Amino acid sequence: MHAHLTLSEYGQFIGVTSECLTVKHEGFIREYPLNRLKSVQVAKRGVSFSSDVIIACANRGIKFFIQDFKNEIIASISGTQQHAVVRVRQNQFEFIKTIKVATLSASVIEGKIKNQRATLLYFKKYHQHHKAIIDTTAEQLNSILTQIKYRKWQNFNQWNEILLGLEGCAAAQYWQCLVACDLMPNDFKNRIGRQAQDVGNKALNYGYAILTSYIWNALLNAGLEPYCGFFHTQRAGKPSLVLDMMEEYRAWVVDRNIIKLRTQLNGKSDLTPAIKKKIITGIHKTFNTKYHYKKRKMRLESILQRQVYHLSGHFSDDKKYKSYRFRW
Repeated sequence: MHAHLTLSEYGQFIGVTSECLTVKHEGFIREYPLNRLKSVQVAKRGVSFSSDVIIACANRGIKFFIQDFKNEIIASISGTQQHAVVRVRQNQFEFIKTIKVATLSASVIEGKIKNQRATLLYFKKYHQHHKAIIDTTAEQLNSILTQIKYRKWQNFNQWNEILLGLEGCAAAQYWQCLVACDLMPNDFKNRIGRQAQDVGNKALNYGYAILTSYIWNALLNAGLEPYCGFFHTQRAGKPSLVLDMMEEYRAWVVDRNIIKLRTQLNGKSDLTPAIKKKIITGIHKTFNTKYHYKKRKMRLESILQRQVYHLSGHFSDDKKYKSYRFRW
C-alpha cells in the first residue's frame, strides 16, 4: 500500500487515469489508487504534473507537497474541503500567548532527548564493542533529562534560552557519540543544516524533509496552523509547529535509517537516486511499522496522528501532552 508517494527522479510525469494517479518515467508507467493515497511529495526538480492531479488530490483530501533544492517544502497544496475548525486554530493562537508554552516545550524536548537515547541504545545491541561509549552518553543524556524534568519552567523569564541550551548540549553529546562509534558516514563530523557539503548531513536533511511532509499532513488533518508554533521562533515562511512536532521523531524515524545506510554512503560526495530511494523507502516503512501505544499496537503514522490530536486537546482544554517514546 502506497499511502505516501514521494517522487525523486528527474523527468517523472504525474497524471490521472480513472481512479488512479499515474507516474510515467523512462517508458514505464506505475499506477497508485487515489483512494489509498494520503499525500504526494515532489522531492526533485524536473518532476511535472497536470492540473488534473491537483484537482483529484484536492477533492480526495490528499496533500500535495513540493520541495526545493535545499530539501525544504516550499509549497503545500490541500483542498478547501479540509475539516479545519476555526475554534481549533483560535485555541492554538490563544495558547501560545500564555506561559503554558514553557511546560509544553519542555515536555517535547524531553521526548526528543529520550528518543535520541533510545536510538543509541538500539544500536548498542548490535555494536557491543562500543557499549562503554554509548552507556556513558546515555547517562549524560539522563542527567540533562533530570534537569528538564524537575525545573519549574513557568517560573523562568528566559525559559526558552535555558531549554535551547539543554537541547543543544544533548544534541552535541548525541552526535559525538554516533561519530565516536563509527555509526555515521566517514565524512560526518558534526550536524550541519542547510549548508551541508558532506553526504551524511545531506542524507539527514533529505530524510528530515520526508518527515516534514508526514508531520505537516497530520497537523492539517487536525485543523491546526502549521506556521504557528510554541517553541521554535515564528518568522515568515517557517512552519514552526511542524518543526516543534518533528522533534520527538527525528532520531528514531530519520537518524536511525541513515545510520543503517552509512556503509553505502561512505566514499560518496552526494546522494544518488538509489540512495534517495532507500531513504524514502526506509522512512515510509518506519511509519508503516506497528509500535506499542497505550496498551495496543498501532502503525506509527496512526500514532503520530493521535499525538497531534492530543496536542490540539492540550491547546483547548489543558489535557496533558506527553511525547511519544520509542522503545529499543
